[in-house]
Amino acid sequence: DDLEQFVIVSRDKEGMESSRHFDKCIWASGLNGKPNIPKAVINTLGDYKGQVVHSSAMDKLVGSSSYDVKNKNAVEGKRILLIGDSHSAEDLALQCVKLGAEKIFMTSREGEGTAAYVGAWPDDKVEILWYSQVAGVKGDGTGKTIVFEELEEDEPVPDAEDVSIIIFCTGYKPNLSFLDDKLQLWKKDGTWCMEDFGESTTTWRMKENILTSTIGHVEPSKELYLNSDFVVENSYRKLLISNTNMMYIYETTSYPLLDIDVMAWLCLAYITGERPIPSREEMLEANKRELLESMQELSIRSAIDEEFKEALDEIPEEHWSKDTSDDRYEEQENEYDSYQLRVLAGYMKDANYPMSLGDISGLNKMGTKLLKMMWNDSKGRYILEYCDEETKKWKTFRDSDSSPFRSLVTGVGSVPLKGKWLEIDDEGNPASNTGTQN
Repeated sequence: DDLEQFVIVSRDKEGMESSRHFDKCIWASGLNGKPNIPKAVINTLGDYKGQVVHSSAMDKLVGSSSYDVKNKNAVEGKRILLIGDSHSAEDLALQCVKLGAEKIFMTSREGEGTAAYVGAWPDDKVEILWYSQVAGVKGDGTGKTIVFEELEEDEPVPDAEDVSIIIFCTGYKPNLSFLDDKLQLWKKDGTWCMEDFGESTTTWRMKENILTSTIGHVEPSKELYLNSDFVVENSYRKLLISNTNMMYIYETTSYPLLDIDVMAWLCLAYITGERPIPSREEMLEANKRELLESMQELSIRSAIDEEFKEALDEIPEEHWSKDTSDDRYEEQENEYDSYQLRVLAGYMKDANYPMSLGDISGLNKMGTKLLKMMWNDSKGRYILEYCDEETKKWKTFRDSDSSPFRSLVTGVGSVPLKGKWLEIDDEGNPASNTGTQN
């Protein structure tokens, strides 16, 4: 406004509005502000006769809030379709198995979500429909047979029959609707090329990495995305470049609680003046450098460079990079995990955070410990594929050995489960009737 302050308009429960002025503003509403339900998918389900919910609204399922007279829960004996293959899909698939569901189908468009890396599911009750998306409801008179679109050639997707419940595990969107358009963070989707940063598309080279011998040199795309997991086009290290009094706290790594705590410290450092705010030109230049440096990282480059992503997609399925039992797979995974921890370490340093993981150039002892735990967390899913058939009937990633996981601060180890995860209740105690619990 004319006072060069932020005007915050609030409304109480009686509907009365009031305005207050502030010099600084921090958006901290979280990336999971509102459910994301793709309209294109929901529009294909007009003839569906079962229940449809988002993963955030499981309490809306009939029978989920209390036992019925037969002591059955909402999913027991049901055939369920999960749309999406990330964390919520993995969690709900296991919960549905635990609660006695008959069968769980799960769509996976690209085979890259967390659930797509689970090596085996209890009692083989979960079927992943690879490279698929919902296409509609089959006209067989039941209203419960779901048909799918094949997203890759030679990858036929079977119909899912007698589906009683469809759960959208499609994530969330950040809630920015209450912010003025000038304060929107992710409103741009620009591109850049090597020449913009003083490089040449034809002569630039990626440093040698674990996949160099497989894919060789890949010339960068003429247009590269300006936004990555760690660089947002119109912001610099949680500051809005056009108005540095506007700040944002949100997670960018696999450790959201630690991440947002670090970002809170960083924003506080900006507010108190402990961390100087660069000029607009310095911020733009720093973003350019970070984008250019991130082009040396396999997973980051694949997200902003279409040519490179296509080269990775062409690696055959039998290649070691798709084999989770190969030692080189761990090295490949550690590259991305190391990069995100080094980025977080840089934020810690800027914020004068009371813990250090190292810096952008390398991890220290504590950072290396966390990196190892990240690998053990992922391995808990991969390793299920190599269990014997009897073990596959019950084991989940939650049943993994807890000994590698220890507090970075106190050294206290993780507490092991009191039994098989499928056989304990929500309090962690052995359950007498698992499969019919609410």
